[in-house]
Amino acid sequence: MKISNHRLVGADNRMVPFVSTSNQGGGLSGGAPRFLVIHYTAGGTAQGAINTFRDAPVSAHLVVDHDGAITQMVRFNEVAWHAGESGWKNVKGLNSHSVGIEIVNWGKLSQTAAGSWVSWTGQVVPDTRVVLDSHKHFPGATHGWEVFDAPQMEATIAAARAIVQEYDIQPWDVVGHDDISPIRKIDPGPAFDIDAFRAVVFGRSEDAWSDVLYKVRSDSGLNLRRTPDLAHDPIKNLADGTTVHVIEQPGTWWLVAEVLDGDDDVTGYCHSRWLQPA
Repeated sequence: MKISNHRLVGADNRMVPFVSTSNQGGGLSGGAPRFLVIHYTAGGTAQGAINTFRDAPVSAHLVVDHDGAITQMVRFNEVAWHAGESGWKNVKGLNSHSVGIEIVNWGKLSQTAAGSWVSWTGQVVPDTRVVLDSHKHFPGATHGWEVFDAPQMEATIAAARAIVQEYDIQPWDVVGHDDISPIRKIDPGPAFDIDAFRAVVFGRSEDAWSDVLYKVRSDSGLNLRRTPDLAHDPIKNLADGTTVHVIEQPGTWWLVAEVLDGDDDVTGYCHSRWLQPA
């Protein structure tokens, strides 16, 4: 896939189907996206999502169906209303800075008294399409989540590769909705491995990410802060030996995420003097 005039072009060199929506803003800040945000639709069909994005005050750039079919609804240089109240790397309101991909998936499921898994609408989801896992925002609770289909994952990866290459989006700026709107949003959830997705999109094995893992080396711990300075109170103190994933190294202050149970957790800035390669 590739990008032409802010439209997605498929492997057949034809632009993917485009369904226009009035639910969008003007041009993105700077004229191009800085971030790529992954969502699930919390619905069962692509047409249902497309109808919603035409009729309700929400939208996304791409909708990816179970079979991998992609529909574009907003050009990549225009604002789609997919992120809501959000923030990442000190940027607030990611609608103005990002591309949003919505993957057709029910997301979090409920279990009936009879043991069946159902969506929020009551639609029964077969056991073969359910994975049990806990969300990183709520690690103590296990829920059922609908699995993502191989064709839609392949299509999403291909689209993401084209987008990050065209707009020079960095690996740490490919995020889930649950990353940029923590607690408030839970998509794409644990059934979508965002770290593995990044690794595949950028052509790296998951093991290759170990080169950005560091450990805190300070008897008194290391303060994690909201900004790369001492202007605000710390978010938390990272104990000596804590593993962090280095997201960005803009200077002596690095943007990092605390690693808990193998996944990124709280994100903030800390001074690199007290970090050593893991």
